[in-house]
Order: sequence, then structure tokens, then C-alpha cells
Amino acid sequence: MKLLKLFATSFSLSLRQALTFRANLVFDAVLSGVALASTIATVLIIFSRTGRLAGWTQPEVLVLIGTFELLSGVKTTFVDPNLAGFPTRGVRQGQLDHHLLQPAPSMFLVSFATAAPLAGVQILLGFAVVLAGAGTSAHHPGAGAFGAWALLVLAATLTTWAVGILFASLAFWAPRLDLHSLFGSVWQLARYPADLYARPLRRLFTYVLPLAVIASAPTRALARPGSPALLLGALATTAAAVLAATVVWRAGLRRYTGAGG
Repeated sequence: MKLLKLFATSFSLSLRQALTFRANLVFDAVLSGVALASTIATVLIIFSRTGRLAGWTQPEVLVLIGTFELLSGVKTTFVDPNLAGFPTRGVRQGQLDHHLLQPAPSMFLVSFATAAPLAGVQILLGFAVVLAGAGTSAHHPGAGAFGAWALLVLAATLTTWAVGILFASLAFWAPRLDLHSLFGSVWQLARYPADLYARPLRRLFTYVLPLAVIASAPTRALARPGSPALLLGALATTAAAVLAATVVWRAGLRRYTGAGG
């Protein structure tokens, strides 16, 4: 409850700061809507020529796009504002020193010190596309399928955070190495069905950099319900990613000697 209150307070402060410039909310909504509409238009053009894309139907791809947009909104709202600049602000400028003096886990403070609330528009737009795609699906997913989708979206959120922590933690060994921009570039590959990639890439995006778990797994759970193996596999991947992030972060803290060290 203490950490939840800290998170709520931090988000509230970020929201009040963001709403100082209300025009930004309009521009962010318009830009997000245009980008999403462009992606959907491309998909519709593709499916005007074919009935399936790597075995995926049009409703399934729409659910995938919506899920990816929703998760991108979560990443842009919470992960990027905190972890993208960690090598510079946290390690080289010593902001981490302040976090280490606080009576709360440093990994939590580094991850949720601030937020970009206006990016939450992406979350709403993505969820609307998911509902639209599920509504046109021939399977008509029920409450159980939506429950599995929501669980895997939560797992994907934790996986995204864990990968962000892993990349940020490398700054303890190489303070001038910034891999978050690489993470942002590779992240875009998750917007496509995992079956589009060759088998070596699918294995890479499942077991090394788990992008296949990000959007494809929740989409499969919603559009093709009834696969306990998919659910268990995605949850196991998330657990492994969170464990790895925690271990690497703690190892980095043992190495950290302060901004002047």
C-alpha cells in the first residue's frame, strides 16, 4: 500500500504538470489518432488483396494492432520517462544517490519517479481498436478470453518494464552506453504478427528479447482462446524477465559508487 500511494502521488503530480499545457493533450490525441489510423489503413489495404497474413485474419491483426498501441501507451507513459535517461540522470549525474537515501526500493523509485500522462491517450485508442477487432471476429470471444487477454497484457507490461530495467542497469558497467534507444527501435517489431518472422528470429524474440510475448501472446489468447500452454508460457517468460531484471539491478547497485565514483 505504501508503494501504491507513492505511485499515485507521483502520477498525480505529473498529471497536474501536464495539464498546465492543455493544448498538448489535443495535439497528442490528434497525432496518436492519425498514426493509428495510418497503421489500420495499411492493414485494410493488405487484406483487400489477401484473406490471411502469415495465418492471421484481419480481425486478429486489428486486435494485435490495438494491443500493441495500448502497450506502447503504457511504455510511453511510465517506462520511457524514467528509464530512457537513467544512464545520464541516474548514474552520471548522480540522481540515483537521492533515491538510495529514500525509505523505498530504489528500483521502484527509479521506475516510477515521474510519468507522461498525456500519452495515456494511446491506451484508450488501443483498447478501442481491440474491441473493434474482437467484435468482427468469427469466434466472438467471451469473458474468459478477455480475462486471459487482460492477464497477458499485464504480463506484457511487466515484461516491458523488466527489459527496460535490464537495459538501464547496464549503465552501472558502462555509464555512457545508452541502449534504451535501441529498445525503442526493436520495440516496433512487436506490432507485427510473430509468425511473419523466420524461425530463428521468432526464437530470438521469444526467449532472448521477448517481443513475441508483448502483443502477439495477448492477441492469441483473445482471438484464439483455449490454449493453457500459451498462457503458462507467457507468464513464465514474464517471471523470468522480472527475476533477471531484479538480479542485474542488485548486482549493478553493488558496483555503484556514486556520481563521483
